Amino acid sequence: MIISIDFVGGIPPVEGATHTVAMAANETAGVKPATHWNSAATNVGTLPSLVLADGAASSASANWDVPLPSGQRVTFSLYWTDAPGNVRMMNGFLDPVAVASPATISVAGLPSPMSTGYDVYVYCYGNIMNAGVTRPSRYTIGSTTHNTIQTGPMATTFGGYVLAPEGGAGNYIVFRNVTGTGFTLTAQPMTGSTDQLVRAPVNGIQIVYPAGS
Repeated sequence: MIISIDFVGGIPPVEGATHTVAMAANETAGVKPATHWNSAATNVGTLPSLVLADGAASSASANWDVPLPSGQRVTFSLYWTDAPGNVRMMNGFLDPVAVASPATISVAGLPSPMSTGYDVYVYCYGNIMNAGVTRPSRYTIGSTTHNTIQTGPMATTFGGYVLAPEGGAGNYIVFRNVTGTGFTLTAQPMTGSTDQLVRAPVNGIQIVYPAGS
């Protein structure tokens, strides 16, 4: 059983950039390949009745919030040429810009069988244009925290998924054996970046039951 959420992200068209495209129901993406991704647009919102990978509606819902500082944007794009599936899922992302204003993504009402244990895959790859620039990020669910670091320049095309080791580089992390009918993911930018910009990108998440499957 899989529930997948794509954060559509993007850059406002008024800024002259191509807006990212929401995924169609039949597109397949993710480390755990799945269709029927739930599209979460804008920097704050709610999705009731999240759809499972088989297309069935579920009892689960999602809420997400990325505080929007004046004069800044908190959704972004990798500028990749649009293509269905993994490219489209990864291309847009939530992009919190302050240590004190992390992104929060809350999922509630998961089907009761899932409460015994599931894995949460978090896709976390942002836009770093310049070579040598490094940015650390921190992701937390409950008492478990994963730290990552991304070094620029970012890839110009999707080259596959790479699991980020603790404190290292990759484009996804996994929270293993999360229990209960809901959780809150916090994506917190950290100080220490070499260009003084702080970020903690979230391109999408997958909830995979049972844990370890």
